[in-house]
Order: sequence, then C-alpha cells, then structure tokens
Amino acid sequence: MQDEATPVLRVNAAGIVAKLPGYDHASRVAQVLTHDAEVRHLYMTAVTSRVCAVDWTTAGRIVTNPGAYQPRAQFLASRFAHESTNARDTGARWCSSVMLRELSPMIGWS
Repeated sequence: MQDEATPVLRVNAAGIVAKLPGYDHASRVAQVLTHDAEVRHLYMTAVTSRVCAVDWTTAGRIVTNPGAYQPRAQFLASRFAHESTNARDTGARWCSSVMLRELSPMIGWS
C-alpha cells in the first residue's frame, strides 16, 4: 500500500487490505487514504463510480469538485450514506464519509 512504485499498485493493495477484517487493517487503510493523495483520488473515484453508477470520468469530476454537483447533492449523499455502512470495505466507508462531509452543506438546497 505504501511502498509500491505506482499509484495503481498502491490503490490495488489498499483495496485488498480494506476488505480484511480487523481494526489494524482498517487503520492502515485509513492512514494511506489520508496521506497519499494519488491513492485517495483513485480510490474515491472508484467508489464514486460504483456507488453512484456513473462513468469513471464523471466520478473523478465529482470527487474533484463536489460543489459542481449541487443539484444532485441529495441523490449523491443518499448513495454515500448507504455505502458508509459497508461492512466489507473499510476504504469505501472512509471515502463515503469524506464525500458526505463535502456534500453536507449542499443537502437541502437542491
């Protein structure tokens, strides 16, 4: 997760560890997502694409600038709220929580 040369290898490793049970694994994944911007962007884009059923390019735009999606904030937040309880993927929970934080000021305004 931390020592691989490319962000794709690091995010793939994080994705595998994120699905292992236990606090230690969850803590390591959260630490990588917090401190590695390239891994964070790839992981959040993948989660957004899957959870919100959008293509990769759109997911990347949502992650980069959630404010541009204010009219869809309620929809996006509901999807991320559901994913934030995903017991099988620490990374998806972490990413969903971040997106909920970013979307929360816009909920109710759309």
